[in-house]
Order: sequence, then structure tokens, then C-alpha cells
Amino acid sequence: MHRAEHPEIMWGLGLDPDTAALIEESAGPGFALRNLPPDAVAWMRGQEGQSQAAWIPQDAWEGLSKARRRACRSVNSVRRILIVAEGAEPLETEQVLSEGFLTAVRAPLTRYKVRDALLRLRELDSLSSDLRRKTEEVMLERELLTRKGNHLTFLNRVLSRASASLDAGTILSKARTDLRHLLPLEVMCAVFWNRADGGPGLDAEMYLHCLMAPVEHAAWEEVLLAAAERLGGAKVADCRQYCLTPGKHLRTTPAPGSGRLLMLPLSAGGESFGCLALLTQKGVRLAKDQVQTLNAAVNHLALALRNALLYRQVKSMADHDGLTRIANRRRFEERLEEEAQRHGRYELPLSLILLDLDHFKNINDTHGHQTGDAVLRGMAGLLLESLRSSDLPARYGGEEFAVILPHTSREQAVFLAERIRQRVSQRNFSETKDPVRLTVSAGVAALEPGARGQDLVSLADQALYLAKNGGRNRVVVAGPEAGTQSLGEDGERLGTEAVAVVAADQPLLAHGVM
Repeated sequence: MHRAEHPEIMWGLGLDPDTAALIEESAGPGFALRNLPPDAVAWMRGQEGQSQAAWIPQDAWEGLSKARRRACRSVNSVRRILIVAEGAEPLETEQVLSEGFLTAVRAPLTRYKVRDALLRLRELDSLSSDLRRKTEEVMLERELLTRKGNHLTFLNRVLSRASASLDAGTILSKARTDLRHLLPLEVMCAVFWNRADGGPGLDAEMYLHCLMAPVEHAAWEEVLLAAAERLGGAKVADCRQYCLTPGKHLRTTPAPGSGRLLMLPLSAGGESFGCLALLTQKGVRLAKDQVQTLNAAVNHLALALRNALLYRQVKSMADHDGLTRIANRRRFEERLEEEAQRHGRYELPLSLILLDLDHFKNINDTHGHQTGDAVLRGMAGLLLESLRSSDLPARYGGEEFAVILPHTSREQAVFLAERIRQRVSQRNFSETKDPVRLTVSAGVAALEPGARGQDLVSLADQALYLAKNGGRNRVVVAGPEAGTQSLGEDGERLGTEAVAVVAADQPLLAHGVM
């Protein structure tokens, strides 16, 4: 498209016909001049998207009111050229520019003067265009730097909050809050796994978004288990589930297929150990920098979560017996002290059972130590089956076990100890064809006001000693006021005061124990 077909408009304001003709002829076929009366205002609007020239004689400009001249100066799309009268006094450049003119041309006009003025107009337009382009580039770079700064701030927040905890649930809950600043997150779940001990399957644990209805729960469980088996390379043998949102009420939760589901593997040291499941709206599109930021955030989370899982594993090994997988003596003593302090603060009942496997040495001598280990594992499993989640079973010694019973009175503890004694006597602890049966002796005690945890252990240990020396396979209950009483093999009480408790430096005297 040639300019001659669509010439560029120039404006004239009160030009005499000869001057107008000279300007249009000197400008060439690419321009067309529209000469208007001095009081016209149409030229001030210009033409959108283009910068145009306006030729204004000095007398016409001075004839305009101050308001009109001020309005002219505010129009940036029209480049004004002042035509100074032939006999007028010379004007300073600063004066011309202050009036909003690009340049001034003294009459009489010539072809050279007209073209020189238009050339200046073109140079100014080119400079303005370059400046505008540079400004746009600077603004774009500024926006990109702002976005990068925001992403770095986001990553720093994710990393600092994730590193502040060694609990996987806490890390995931904080990450869920942080990720909502990056994308419209509706649901976040996670699954972790490791190789099951003694088997080819995986031990997995799921962290679900909240307490869900059965249908949504089953759908999310299926998605997470499938991800664990695909990335872990084996079937899931055992799975534990946790909830990231506290509360006991069901919450409305979108199903995995209701939006765009992002499955983000978690790995550390080249080994995959988990997967995040993020559900967003279906139409969500992430920009390239958002994807990079999300991947970086997931890498940070993977390291923090791996550290949390390893810490929990190490802590579990430090707190649990390696053979029976229940609490060891160190953890038992810590928990007993905690419960004793709670007992003293709130006056809540606290009881303790000490158990000893009768004639355990004979089992090792007769069936071997592997069978003895199996018996110990079986005993730990029986305790876990018989207790509440708030109770703590522990391996106290070689064949001795202890059970801390918070919020449990002496009478309730005796009932539980007798039930455990009966279950032990009825169970076959063998892992082979040859049956292995045994009995257990138990000592029961309750913590009295003002007493310490070690006092409770001492009482229960004295009761256990009497149970062992009184014929075994029985429960003996001790107390500083009620004395120590015994339940024999038939579960009946053998005397109202079978043992009287005296001063600590005197021996316990017993009678009536068969």
C-alpha cells in the first residue's frame, strides 16, 4: 500500500491559498493538506495512532484565546509548525518550544524550508517511536523481574516453612496453604512408601485432604495407591491413613476426575519415595515460569519430607524395641514421667501393669531362641490387641513387659491384667507345627496422690515378685492402703489382704497365696 493512495493528512490553520498550495506541493504526493479557518478545532483531535503536522501562522496563533492555546499544547498527536511572518522579530528557540511548537519557519516559505520542517518531524517521530519501544521493553523487563522476585519469595517461604518442622503432616498442611498462592488448589493429598520388612510389598501411608465421604475417599485412595505401586515398583502390602484437616465431620471434597489432577513424584538422592496429588480447576493453564516454580517448590518439599520421614524412622527405632516393635524401656520411662506429671496436675487415675513370662528360659532351652523371639513378638502383638490407643505397652526387660494405663483406676487395671493373663494361657505362640504355650504373671499398681512414677514401678514390681513366688500364672495387685491382693489361676481373689505393705526398708509379709 503506497502513501500516495492513502496520503498523510496535514493541517493548516488560517493559511492563505498560496502558502497552502506551496506546502502541499513541497511535501509531495504522500501528504494532503486540509486548510481550516483560524477558529476550527477539528485538527486538534488528530488521527488516532498517527502523529500529524499542523502549519499555523504566527498571527493566527496569537489570535487564539489563552484557553485554546493551552488546549492545543495538550494535544501530543499533532506536531505544530509555526510560520513566522516575514518582518516579525526573531523568536528564541526556547520560546518556540515553550509554546508547544516543533520548530518555526520564517516566511516566505520555500520547498526547502517545508521539506526541512517535515524531515525534523520524521526524526522526532522516529525518536519517539524508539523511546516508546524502549519504554515498553523496560516495562516488560520490570514485570518479568517482579514475577521472578515474587516466585523467589514464594520459594523462600515454602522452603523456610517446610524446614521449620520435622512432621510430615505439618509440612504438607503448610505446603497446601502456600501452593494456593501459586495456583487455584482445591485438593491436595500425598502418599509415601518404603519396602516392607521381610516381604516384597510396600508399606505405604496416605495423607488425605480431609475427612471425606466414602465414595470420594475410595476414589482418592485408588488414585494414591495406583501412584505408589507405579512409582514404587511393587504392590502395597500395608497402608496407614492420616487426615491433613482436623475435625470429625465429613467435608465435601471434589473427586479426582472433577478437575485437572497433577501427580508430582517426590524423590531424594535419586530414589522415589512419595507422590503429591494436586487437584485444580479444569481450565487452569500454567505459564512456563509457574511450572518451573512449582517444580522447584516440589523439590524443596521432597527434601523436607524425606528428612521428616527419616527423622520419624530414626526416632521410632530409638523409642521402640527392635524385636517386638513396641516401646522400649527408655520410652517407657519418658512416658511414665509424663503421665505421672499429668496425674499430679489434673488428679487423673494412672495405673501400671508389669508382666513376666513364666519359665521363659525353658522355651529357649527346649525350642530354641528363634522360637523364644517368636513368643516375645507374639506377646507384644497380644498386648496391642488388648489395649487402647492411649495405653502404652513396652518391653521392660528380657521377658518382662510393662503397660502404662492413663485414666485407668486400680480396679480397671486388675480386670485388664486378668484378661491378658487368660488370653496368654489360651494362645499358641508357635510359628511352626509344634505348639508353644505359656503363662504370665502380672503385678498391678495405681499411682497415689503425691507419689512419683518410680513409686508406681516399685509397687508394681513388688506385686509381680509376689505373683512369681506365689505360684506364677496369677495377677497380684498392690497399693499402699489396700495392701496387695492376688487373683489365682481361676481368676478368683485369694484373700482380702493377701499381702500387707509395710515400710520400704522392711520385707513384705505374705500369707494365703497358694
